[in-house]
Amino acid sequence: MLGLPAEVAQAWALVDLAAEVERRTGLPATFMKDTAAACVAELVAGRGRSVRSYLYLFVDTFIGGGLVIDSHLHAGLHGNAGAVGSLPLGMTAPGTRKSPAQLLAVASLLTLESLYTQAGLDPEAVQDERALQSPWREHTEMWLRQAAAAIAHAINSAACLLDLEGTIIDGSFSREMLAALLAEVQAASARTNWEGVVPPLVQPGAIGSDARALGGAMLPLYANFAPDRDLFLKTDTA
Repeated sequence: MLGLPAEVAQAWALVDLAAEVERRTGLPATFMKDTAAACVAELVAGRGRSVRSYLYLFVDTFIGGGLVIDSHLHAGLHGNAGAVGSLPLGMTAPGTRKSPAQLLAVASLLTLESLYTQAGLDPEAVQDERALQSPWREHTEMWLRQAAAAIAHAINSAACLLDLEGTIIDGSFSREMLAALLAEVQAASARTNWEGVVPPLVQPGAIGSDARALGGAMLPLYANFAPDRDLFLKTDTA
């Protein structure tokens, strides 16, 4: 999706990031996905202090997330619990091998950047107030409608499986943009079939674009002092 040459993508796939950081700094390093780290920040210093079980969504170049159950971050067997970016948005049609699009193909900021670029606009506007100003606004509104519908589908799927208390959404954009996205998600959720399941309360994240860095900084402290200490000590295998 980033348009990288295959050999470059393959080279990055072979890099052990934690080991490389340790080699260059001489300091111990733990690997955790950036959106899971953002979820840690929300859990420790944000709305996670009052919401016990929730799906956390962080909208960045690619949308991702984390899963908190009973106030504990769950990484899953392969570190992919809450990795909603890979969630398919439909079913494979009979007689075809074409897979349905994933959430990250619709609700990521990379998609909005592409819309800006195609229109000859500065793609970096996704991160500031220009996104909701002319001439970016019409492209932003198109993306918001499509992204919100896909996110509502993801929330519905998670709620059916996990019976969550809430969903917390944050991202690398302005708070005005976050408010606009939440409004669209609420509208899309109202069109979703919730029969047999209770819709989780959708709330904005309290940390903002620094959540990933803040969560990463919190990990060593939380690993040593949190009640669920063993969970965080497992993150180097995620």
